[in-house]
Amino acid sequence: MNNESRQGNSGGETALADTGRGVAAIAGAGLFFSLNTPLARVSYNSGSNSGTVVFLRVIVSIIGIGALMLSGKRSFALPRQAILPLLAVSLSISVQSICYLTSIAFIPVGLAALLFYTFPLMVALGDRFIDGVAIGAPRAIAFTAAFTGIALAIGPSFELLDWRGIALALLAALANMLAFRAAARALRLSSSVVVSFFGNVFAVPFLGLALIFLGGLQTPDTLIGWSALASVGVCYTVAMLLHFAGIGLIGTTHASLIYNLEPLFSIAAAALLLGERLTPLQYVGGAIVVTALIASDLVSTRIRPKPC
Repeated sequence: MNNESRQGNSGGETALADTGRGVAAIAGAGLFFSLNTPLARVSYNSGSNSGTVVFLRVIVSIIGIGALMLSGKRSFALPRQAILPLLAVSLSISVQSICYLTSIAFIPVGLAALLFYTFPLMVALGDRFIDGVAIGAPRAIAFTAAFTGIALAIGPSFELLDWRGIALALLAALANMLAFRAAARALRLSSSVVVSFFGNVFAVPFLGLALIFLGGLQTPDTLIGWSALASVGVCYTVAMLLHFAGIGLIGTTHASLIYNLEPLFSIAAAALLLGERLTPLQYVGGAIVVTALIASDLVSTRIRPKPC
């Protein structure tokens, strides 16, 4: 085997390894993000509110990621060119959190989740029409199948259709799509850890202002509530680190498809932590999502999207 062949094989193996790590990172991020919802509900039941949970989890994340950087003697240097993309990430994440948590005041949680998880389709469409990335028929079919599975797994109730809740949930999805795109730009200029740290730092003023309109700071009044609130912060910190690392390895479109696992994780976590029962139809929906993800990954290892 000549040197060029060896280099080609080595490059292919490296790319495959990066893809594997990226998929694992995004799946892990989805798992830890999904734990936020049932843990937050435990905190709410003990006297807290959504504004407090969102604000304090960002503070915990800043402390945790900052300590990790200090212990590893990592640089906090942020390229000037990365500031605007990171501000966009912070604003988008803040809008997404606020809108999503407010939407469930007007429509059922299941319907809100279903509408929010249109964001992977929005990411794919953004990549297609803004960046000119061809999605391909197999990947498009996988997206559609995964979204159908989510609809079955969440099993939303359409009895109460308030346009305000629908609009807020869709706005949260759009904000999440914009956060994905901005994060991809920021990661071209800085490391995933630095992006995670400053993405949260820049979000503090946005979420602090929102906290005022969401009822102010309301902390839990029980030990269980405080434990749940602290756990939300830890899970969010780990999820953010894995999220940006995964996007840097596999890109926004592939990462957004893997995030279809998150609502399934949420359903399972709610069953374990809150005692919510799953229906046979929800299990069917979960199986469809997992099948679509596996099929998409098999296709992505053989067909690489090319610029139009």
